[in-house]
Amino acid sequence: MKSLKGTFLMALAAISIGISQAPAQDREPVDGGLTIYMQLGGNPGGPATLARELGARDAARVLDVNLIEQHSQWNPQRMLQQANEALAGAPDAIIVMGHPGTEAMTSFLNRAKSDGVTVVVGNNNLPGSGASYFGLDNYEAGANLARLAVQEGGLGSGDKVVVYGAFIEGAPGANVAEGSLAALDEAGVAYDTLQWSDEAVQDASLAVPVLVSYLESNPDTRGIIVPGHGGITAFLGKVVRDAGKEAGDIVTAGFDISPAAIDEVKRGYLTLVLDQQPYLQGFMPVVAAVLQAKYGLGGLFLNTGGGVVTKDNVELIETLVAQGIR
Repeated sequence: MKSLKGTFLMALAAISIGISQAPAQDREPVDGGLTIYMQLGGNPGGPATLARELGARDAARVLDVNLIEQHSQWNPQRMLQQANEALAGAPDAIIVMGHPGTEAMTSFLNRAKSDGVTVVVGNNNLPGSGASYFGLDNYEAGANLARLAVQEGGLGSGDKVVVYGAFIEGAPGANVAEGSLAALDEAGVAYDTLQWSDEAVQDASLAVPVLVSYLESNPDTRGIIVPGHGGITAFLGKVVRDAGKEAGDIVTAGFDISPAAIDEVKRGYLTLVLDQQPYLQGFMPVVAAVLQAKYGLGGLFLNTGGGVVTKDNVELIETLVAQGIR
């Protein structure tokens, strides 16, 4: 009796395995055959763009995706235009950046849904859109940047910093700056705000004379915080030198690792850089777009803000920076 029962169970298991394997063998592979448009931000190969490009290209190679890259010089209107241009190309998926804002992107999102085109968001979220998102929690990232600047720079009550960023409600990066100001308020550190110009956003070198002039007019300034622009962050060392200051005289903090930023950290002119790991912002949206277009797997979220770079750990990641991965 036991022998017959054992034989029956083994036969049942074999049938179950056969049933479960058959659909897997017949299923279309997830990789290959898809065309995806992807917004990558600034300029091709730029310091705030390269790692994102390499991540996207690696994912496209692994998944055999036809990847069509778009660069916007961080212009929100250009991003919106590119989204509509991509939709006209009838791709399988479009990966956009959310800088234009949810309201401005709603028409595009509705048309993409109607056309059956998958939309994934990277770098800057579109709150309320329901799209998968890979990037920072912007408000918290801004707050974290300011908290780290206070901690690393030994700032406190009686000190004053300047926050150079976006302060127009609804503008790209405004919620990042809002987080920084809230953290400074909590720490009791006084601050002035300087609104960056559209020109400086597109050409970060234009921020240098603005910040130098501020430091010359406000010699008691202890720090500069740039919530949300890797290009400007990389120029903070030049700002300090052009203002006649020595390394360590001014606490400087901003976003995004680049070879220039790493060099400034090593020299002591850049106190810290928040690492939002743009390689992941390139790689993961491509993977998510393929999974959603093929299998309908959506609603994903990954906060890519993985850490901070200071003089204490800069040597550990310099090799990866040189490779364009970090």
